Amino acid sequence: MQNDLQEGYYWLDRQIVRAYDKQGNIYKILRVYTDDELNITFKYYQNKKFEIESWVETINRNKDRLISLEKESLSLIKQSLLDFKCHKPIIFTSGGKDSNLTMQLVRNIDNNIGGLFNNTSLDCADTYKAIKQVDNTYILNPEEGFYQWRKRLEFIPTRFARACCSKFKEGETSKYLNKKDDYLIFMGMRNEESNTRSGYEDLYSNPKWDTDTWQGVLPIRKWTEEEVWLYTMWKDIPINDKYKKGYARVGCAIACPFYAKSTWILDKYWYPIMYERWQNILKEDFIDNYKWTRMNCTLEEYKTNWNGGLVRKEPTQEVIEEFARNKEINVSLAEKYFNHKCEECNKNVNKKDVIAMNMKLISRNTEIFYCKKHLREKFDLSNDKWDEYVKSFKIQECDLF
Repeated sequence: MQNDLQEGYYWLDRQIVRAYDKQGNIYKILRVYTDDELNITFKYYQNKKFEIESWVETINRNKDRLISLEKESLSLIKQSLLDFKCHKPIIFTSGGKDSNLTMQLVRNIDNNIGGLFNNTSLDCADTYKAIKQVDNTYILNPEEGFYQWRKRLEFIPTRFARACCSKFKEGETSKYLNKKDDYLIFMGMRNEESNTRSGYEDLYSNPKWDTDTWQGVLPIRKWTEEEVWLYTMWKDIPINDKYKKGYARVGCAIACPFYAKSTWILDKYWYPIMYERWQNILKEDFIDNYKWTRMNCTLEEYKTNWNGGLVRKEPTQEVIEEFARNKEINVSLAEKYFNHKCEECNKNVNKKDVIAMNMKLISRNTEIFYCKKHLREKFDLSNDKWDEYVKSFKIQECDLF
């Protein structure tokens, strides 16, 4: 077995470095761990000695399977072009390996079929460079970029609340392509990618397209991640340089809530300007929205937990004191901003203006809190009157706000 992790023998899968032996058995070599401070550690697995297999040998061992997949995909592409010959064919591409493979296969049948790349405005330079090197591919730029959109909505995407794809992919595509025109759209989605996609068939229609005139086709839906990479290496298909920097995915740099924390380390190293910009946005969001009281964490903790959920159920003393310093209030008053339930409906009361209005309208010493709806009802305030009060208290520089 190789003592070092030499190129051409290993791969990283869900933070585990793996390798094949000559018989095709998989061995776990080491595990990568990333802590909340974005420090990396490694744990080596204890394996019996084995004769490691190179990627060239792995390709040769799987060549019959790859040829079979290629044949099936090409057949689907040909048949789709025949069945929908009145549709205009187009290839959706993201600059990733699945899109590149799909484009390679489609253009093996018809090299004149064009590509369409949705610029989310959040991709890295490597992705834009890769797209610009692909012939006959149109770059669709959004009317409003990600950063402007996020700021307008005062929104940070999380695993539980996001709309990036709907906005910058389906949304922009629906604006650009005429919904009344017939399109045959080749896409690189695969069944293995998620539970949702596991049920997709060869022909696909996205309900977010909001049209019956577009027909999607998924030529590589049956391919596994490994098979995509083996075929890509075998056929020497160009890949996005971002993969060579250690990334498993290449889309939506920096702000995708589904990236692992180890990816943030890569971001910090390879794309420091984008990384720093996002860190500043997180800091501003945390302070402006009093997220001490909503996530029970400090600012530094938020920077590695922004993508979803409470950090802890109860705030630590450190969290309360940091919040008090930021608001320039005493600690006893700061404690009142944490962990409140509405007396009427038992919903969390954690938005800064709602907490402040409770203490302003009831008492700074109140132990009873209400959500906005029930606090308005209690004091007979319309929405306009509520907004007027909040604005007035802020102008007066009331320390509660």
